[in-house]
Amino acid sequence: MLLLLVLAIAALLALLDYVKKLHRFPSIPTARPNHPVIGNALLFRGTDLQEKFERFNRVFRVDRLVKGWLGPMMYVGVAHPDLIQRVLTDPNCLQKPFYYEFFSIRNGLLTAKYDVWKPSRKVLNRTFNTRFLNDSIRAFRKCSQVMVDRMKCCPEGVPVDVLPYTMQCTLEMICATSMGLDVLEKADNKQFVDSMEVYCVFLRNVATRIFHPLSYIDVIYQRTHNYSQLERARHFCLDYAKQTIDKRRAALKNQSISTKEDHEFRRKIIIDQVLEMDGDEELNDQNLRDQIMTFVAAGSDTVGHGVAHACLFLAIFPDLQEKLATEIATVLPLEEVDITPETLKNLTFLDKFFKETMRVAPPAPMIARSNMEEIELDGFRFPPDTIFIMNFYELHRRADIWGPHADRFDPENFSEERSQGRHPFGYLPFSGGSRNCIGLRYAMINAKIMLIYIVRNFRLSTHLRFEDVKFLMGITLHLAFKHSIVLERRN
Repeated sequence: MLLLLVLAIAALLALLDYVKKLHRFPSIPTARPNHPVIGNALLFRGTDLQEKFERFNRVFRVDRLVKGWLGPMMYVGVAHPDLIQRVLTDPNCLQKPFYYEFFSIRNGLLTAKYDVWKPSRKVLNRTFNTRFLNDSIRAFRKCSQVMVDRMKCCPEGVPVDVLPYTMQCTLEMICATSMGLDVLEKADNKQFVDSMEVYCVFLRNVATRIFHPLSYIDVIYQRTHNYSQLERARHFCLDYAKQTIDKRRAALKNQSISTKEDHEFRRKIIIDQVLEMDGDEELNDQNLRDQIMTFVAAGSDTVGHGVAHACLFLAIFPDLQEKLATEIATVLPLEEVDITPETLKNLTFLDKFFKETMRVAPPAPMIARSNMEEIELDGFRFPPDTIFIMNFYELHRRADIWGPHADRFDPENFSEERSQGRHPFGYLPFSGGSRNCIGLRYAMINAKIMLIYIVRNFRLSTHLRFEDVKFLMGITLHLAFKHSIVLERRN
């Protein structure tokens, strides 16, 4: 009887708190449809992820702010670049909301609470240095060559989904440069790669849980489809990463690396750099393991999809594809010519093309933050733990930033002339502020090298039109259908 009374009181207090919040900030427009208790849940009804994505994007087609409800929890949609800049650069808004815990990598940079993220980011900033990025190019080239060799096995004239090829390539690249795993040569690493692919599928589906508050209850969520399979994959990857850390520590301690050349390369991988930092104890083994898992999973998923999107857009716009092929042939006339940071800088159209790809299809279409202290936006004072959601997909389509044809694909959006005076927070493919993506330069380099190898070897075509391109609701942006492309060998 006492237990029922306590539960009833708790429910009443929760209801009163909800009613109080319901009438907060009345002058901020409310996302529709909005109903008592369930909030905006009807936005996410049904199983069509494409339709859900389009419905949620419409919420953000406001000038500045919009408020909505995930069940009893209020969120604030931040639409204007001035306000996005305010949130992303405020030191009190470096916290991630509670539902980032659904990623199940507690200490990773993507999901960690502020007190864990800050020291971890400080250590890892030192590993993503210019030397590491430049030295990674060798691994990027090797993996890209293997990728196009696999593609050459595809029958000509038949549409092929290029995503599995780009995903496998980015996963192999990141494994090589973060853990030293040469998955191209060692068969015993294949299970790790396969498990990471399963885990990446899990990460893509986290959005489904975020927008269905009933699934916040673990007992309910654990009864969902494929939960046990995904948990097995996650635990295997975590254990494998831990074993790799132990092996690298032992190898460094005993200096049991076979050749000087191998040593000079391997000492620059992320694990080795962290383990060799004298006096830096901010990253224990569990923390380092979570960072590696985050880097491998998030990096391979975002870059793999980004390159596949770029391939599709090259196929849709053959004139742009040939312009890029000509530039590559001019800057890199022979396959034996080294790809260096300097040659990449000379590929100016490649830079504009891939930036436009990420404008139209940002790797992370939306992110969320919460504030640790009260923050003021547009005269409204938001209390601590307010959830702020920023939709980069819609930000990249604002006519006041990108002009009247913002919905078209045009690499000249990134010409020097058009870029002048553009809002610094009007283009955020890798987020912004101090909690942006740590691997943004890394991602740009490996994506460009993959595209160099693809365009150098193949002419791409498709029956799809740009108007046909649709995306799905997710933490990372996914095409609503296969990246169906015909690969024709170039001479």
